[in-house]
Amino acid sequence: MDILRATPAEHPLLRNLYPLYLHDLSEYGVEYRLDEQGQWQPDFLPTWLAPSAEVHPLLLRSEGRTVGFAFVGQAPFPYMTKGRDFRMSEFFILRGERRRGLGRLAARAVFQRFPGIWEVSQLPGNQAAITFWRSVIGEYTGGAFQDTQVDGSPAQVFDSRRARQGR
Repeated sequence: MDILRATPAEHPLLRNLYPLYLHDLSEYGVEYRLDEQGQWQPDFLPTWLAPSAEVHPLLLRSEGRTVGFAFVGQAPFPYMTKGRDFRMSEFFILRGERRRGLGRLAARAVFQRFPGIWEVSQLPGNQAAITFWRSVIGEYTGGAFQDTQVDGSPAQVFDSRRARQGR
């Protein structure tokens, strides 16, 4: 699994992938809605594509193919809990690539790339995501994580520097 920071030349690829992600999220009653032109609103993608040390737009690749993306916020990113170093803000694996272990590999690779205290939250109605993250983080940390709430949503907090990797 390759985790690459998206370059400006790859921003069009993220602009094409992002609506697929928002379409998936719309199933859970979040605030995303189509406007009159069929564009998802609100559009937070410009935040992720702006040059900043606080945002990490990452492309997830397997065998040379793009299989998804992860958007990681880094402190002092304004949309994360104080005292945490990183937030997995957005994580997406293409539907055709799911259930093959790629999401698990990608998540581990992202955690290893950014050592520190992480928070990962899920939409309350997205039981598949809640189960996925609890499983992945539990395996990655050997169970050394806090299952908590962030802004009323299920979340996990852990220190990737202390994770017992290699399982």
